Amino acid sequence: MVRMMTVAKKGIFYGIGVGPGDPDLLTVKAAKLLDACDRVITPVKKMGSTSVAFEIVKSHIADLSKVIEMNFPMISLSQEREALQKQWKINADEIEVLLNQGKDVAFITLGDPMVFSTYSYVMEYLLKRDIEVITLSGVPSFCNLGAQLNIPLTQGEESLGIVAMTQPVEEIRAILDAHQNIVVMKISANNVWMAEELEARGLEKSFVLVSNIGMESQQVVRDIEVLKGKIPYLSTLLIKKNYPLQ
Repeated sequence: MVRMMTVAKKGIFYGIGVGPGDPDLLTVKAAKLLDACDRVITPVKKMGSTSVAFEIVKSHIADLSKVIEMNFPMISLSQEREALQKQWKINADEIEVLLNQGKDVAFITLGDPMVFSTYSYVMEYLLKRDIEVITLSGVPSFCNLGAQLNIPLTQGEESLGIVAMTQPVEEIRAILDAHQNIVVMKISANNVWMAEELEARGLEKSFVLVSNIGMESQQVVRDIEVLKGKIPYLSTLLIKKNYPLQ
């Protein structure tokens, strides 16, 4: 008699973009999956701290006991890559344990999962381990910025450059040189430098800054002097060389 062995089915890993801040901007598909998945991973800067992504989606999760905090420290990628990679691997290992138990796991992330998201690093670890990964797009902050203020991000033959303020200044200057429209993410990392760069280029009236997009604390800034001060972490800058913003 031949005994057949049953191979346990692994769970699916879902990356879910929750948008910039307004819970109503979560896609219908994402809301369904958040409720259906066995576990929901919410990234935090340190254990016990507030997760903005979780605050956005918690009204869409009936059973909050399935939510798991996972530590993703806010460390500069360029300076502490080894420490970050170690933490990403630890987190991927923990997620894989759940998946091997047959649990479907959702990982929530602000904006879109493929735009400056920690999720993408964990995803890469799991893809190498023969894990089924499904990523759901979310509304990026800069798209919502344009929509809220009725400002087109690009028109006609114009180009759009997207850069993070954490990148080397030479790369940022190259983006500023090359494009008519520029989105600057993580602007609070070096906003004073950017304000001075805009002034040097004669673009001090060609930008708009939106902080905490879609939240009750949302702020819109068009004053270059305010850009030189302390601004919230969740801030996005849009520069348009050929379009009046002020």
